[in-house]
Amino acid sequence: MGRHPLTMIRPIATCVLLACCCALSARAQVHPEAADAAIREFLAQQEIPAAHVTLVRGDQVILQRGYASAGAAPDAASIFPVGSISKQFTAAAILALADEGKLRLEAPVGEYLPEWFADEPDLRVTHLLAQTSGLADHLWLDGYRPLGDDPATPIAAYVALAAAEPRRFAPGTRWAYSNTNYKALALIAERVAGQPFDDVLADRVLRPAGIDGVVACHRLPATRYVPGVNVDGKPTPLDASAAAYVGDGGLCADAQSLTKWIRVAFAARDARWSRLAQETVLADGTRVPQGFGISTREFLGREMIWFGGNVDSHSSQIAYLPDQDLSIVILTARGYVWLTELMPALIGSEVPQRTRTAGTTLDGNFEDGLFRYAVTPEGENLQVEIDLIGKFRFVPAGPGEFIAEELPATFRLRVPVDGPRDRFELDWADMHSYARRVQP
Repeated sequence: MGRHPLTMIRPIATCVLLACCCALSARAQVHPEAADAAIREFLAQQEIPAAHVTLVRGDQVILQRGYASAGAAPDAASIFPVGSISKQFTAAAILALADEGKLRLEAPVGEYLPEWFADEPDLRVTHLLAQTSGLADHLWLDGYRPLGDDPATPIAAYVALAAAEPRRFAPGTRWAYSNTNYKALALIAERVAGQPFDDVLADRVLRPAGIDGVVACHRLPATRYVPGVNVDGKPTPLDASAAAYVGDGGLCADAQSLTKWIRVAFAARDARWSRLAQETVLADGTRVPQGFGISTREFLGREMIWFGGNVDSHSSQIAYLPDQDLSIVILTARGYVWLTELMPALIGSEVPQRTRTAGTTLDGNFEDGLFRYAVTPEGENLQVEIDLIGKFRFVPAGPGEFIAEELPATFRLRVPVDGPRDRFELDWADMHSYARRVQP
């Protein structure tokens, strides 16, 4: 989540690789001293003025520490905006309303939002949850900035903006990240519950989970949150238009509450919310490692449930590794920072060395619902031009796998080794894209 899409993406494209080392051990150990040293180095390199990091294995706190370049460091009760981490809470509220019988997950969206979707019976609530709706992302549309400049803009205005655009694909046939999906879900929740979304969330999710440190940013007194800086290092106050981000990115939270949420929703496999982490299956049977507002995929050889959030002034990431029963919460006071680069040190793993194994060729034009990609082979490498971002050289890292030379080692492109070369997968930041071939 952020004020403008270009500020959201460009910092990702200019990140510097921190380190890459040897192969993973079967079960790495987390060393608090080493993790702390890596955190301090990362914060200094990224010029992050304040942060808080929590590592918990089971009920044992391994690391719970605040950091600050000046002044008092934040503690576990300090509140940070968490951007798109908000989405999983929105999804949890929708699941709770479904359990109450107030809505049906397989119902057409037009039953709840008829003014825009009455004529689209194939568009279901589950498509919004799974990011498979085909709806455009309002953040990328021409009318977004005027709307976003008005803190009083109702979330319906953003849904209307995206609904007026052509659908990117038929519902359920592809996966593409769209903040509009979660705006629409928040609006549905308000209508079926007869309450403002913030109250729906508090009544159905936060209080039942025993969490009191997650709050709508627009209801948070400015004195209660950790101030941050934007990508240019300029101090940025609490966003006056935070109410406009309801549903997709409008929550603020502290580390202790997010840690408790991880334990309740993912570690304990609470039946109410464990469905959030279920894998998405497209209409053609393709399995997508994305749940409802959260990612469920392999990271450095381990299963990891995770998601990140960004706003202009703050970056955050939460993760749960089932094999280690390890919960991780990273909250920082700088916008659009690549926190994935810090993860190996926190889970006790090292980034595998970039190998020069011959990869699989790929060429042509592709799109994933957000971006267009022009791919050109260069010997064993691939040149990939990404709309609005730039050109990058991807080098082989294994059969069908490439890593961008200029970007962090966790920025990976995967090509099918067998079958038609009509698609690829791309891991970047906290997103996982699925691009398919299109005509020039």
